[in-house]
Amino acid sequence: MKVSFDERELSGALLCGQIEVNNKPTLMRKTLAGKKTMLIVVDMVKGFCESGALGSERCKRIAPEIKRMLALLPEAEKVFVRDYHTEQSVEFTYFPPHCVGEESEIIDELFVPGCVEVKKNSTNAFVQLLGVRGNLLDYDTVIITGVCTDICVMQLAQSVRAYISEFNGAGNVVVLTDAVETYDSPTHNADLYNMTAIKLMEQSGVLVFKRLV
Repeated sequence: MKVSFDERELSGALLCGQIEVNNKPTLMRKTLAGKKTMLIVVDMVKGFCESGALGSERCKRIAPEIKRMLALLPEAEKVFVRDYHTEQSVEFTYFPPHCVGEESEIIDELFVPGCVEVKKNSTNAFVQLLGVRGNLLDYDTVIITGVCTDICVMQLAQSVRAYISEFNGAGNVVVLTDAVETYDSPTHNADLYNMTAIKLMEQSGVLVFKRLV
């Protein structure tokens, strides 16, 4: 007999999605002050936040929080990850075409002239990040923000965490729940997938906090 479930019904029945996210402790900014912190902003581009086949207003809602964090950590190294595809991208065999041309641009609210940019042609930016910042072991903290929590953010966070651990590095990987988000659709309940991704990252050794104060 075929067994099916409704994601929204399951999320509501669990009654723990927002409780899990909202009760995370905050992280004091003074512990991150300095140049040994890297702040990564993942895929806050027009094709995910404003328009296109995968555009989501929900994803853009975290832009003010990320902007606040950029200002709170003036000495941290800022890295902007951008989904950057061509019409021939293999990813389009399982995702609708997205982030081609103008859609791959960082949204105006967060654009920082001269910042480090990492362009990726897949959901995981780790290989490209390592190509431009091969000294990840030198950072005390790598903070990852942006979208989508359960895809690009989670894959990058787990990859960076695994890399640091592989070489017995002392650095931490941090995700802030107020600064990550995912999209909502009939087959993708954002609250459920956010909660699931956050728990999976925690189980991988990523430190999860609510926000930076």
